[in-house]
Amino acid sequence: MLAICEECSKKYNIDESKMKGERARFSCQECGHIIVVVKQKNGAHAPETTFDATGSGNKSA
Repeated sequence: MLAICEECSKKYNIDESKMKGERARFSCQECGHIIVVVKQKNGAHAPETTFDATGSGNKSA
């Protein structure tokens, strides 16, 4: 799965098989922005949700 930081546009390739739950949260290595990714179910393309440090959600396509 491809995750892109909304603040600095750094790209991350996430291995969904290593995710313990349905969601994973990590900090961008470049700018420190909090990125939350949600596992895709049954191969369907679902929009990824990212959250900034204040917890407000923004959906990206």
